[in-house]
Amino acid sequence: MLLEARDVTKAFGSFKAVDQASVTLEQGDILGLIGPNGAGKSTFFNCLTGDLASTCGKVLFEGHDITALPPEARAQLGLARTFQVPQTFEGLTVLENVMIGAFLRHHQRAEAEKKALMVLERVGMAHRLRHYPSQLSGGQQQRVAVARALAGKPSILLADEPTGNLDSRNGEAVMELLSDLHREGATICMVTHDPRFAKHAQREVHLFDGKVVAEEELHKLMQDAQV
Repeated sequence: MLLEARDVTKAFGSFKAVDQASVTLEQGDILGLIGPNGAGKSTFFNCLTGDLASTCGKVLFEGHDITALPPEARAQLGLARTFQVPQTFEGLTVLENVMIGAFLRHHQRAEAEKKALMVLERVGMAHRLRHYPSQLSGGQQQRVAVARALAGKPSILLADEPTGNLDSRNGEAVMELLSDLHREGATICMVTHDPRFAKHAQREVHLFDGKVVAEEELHKLMQDAQV
């Protein structure tokens, strides 16, 4: 088992944003966390990444509880994430932004640059390596964010709404990139509320009101909520 969430609950006061949710991620999976807005997907995802401590339950990476680990330690273990809004450093070039991912795994500068160049080629952005994020489109910025995550050669890539701020054409291009990476052996967990992109997942976990539910139950709950 590569990643496992056991009965994770995240409460904010009396409100349970995530309620005893469990999921497993095996080597080579491409897993989709699916559900409507407000279902608790991003909160659950942030618990999976270790960025948000659960109220109760555990998140285990290769059997080790990651909840109390700082970001650098999680990166060392092999967890990398991207955000719905690409997190880039405006004062750094595309190449320098991507090198940060390798630095998190304690690579020296020459090795970090070599790895950054390799992954930029892999995501189709090697031709923009001297540009700055403000000179890129939203889709290109998301590709750079994926490249930075890959530069540390993570065991798992965790992608939060990777198409959330993109138009349909750029969104499909980013999803095709993730699918290509999966075919090359990457293990991916992604959050999405868009059924067009959910189809890229090999396996789906459906959430509604913070609970993991069957797909058929999700559709019924969504229909009932619209009545």
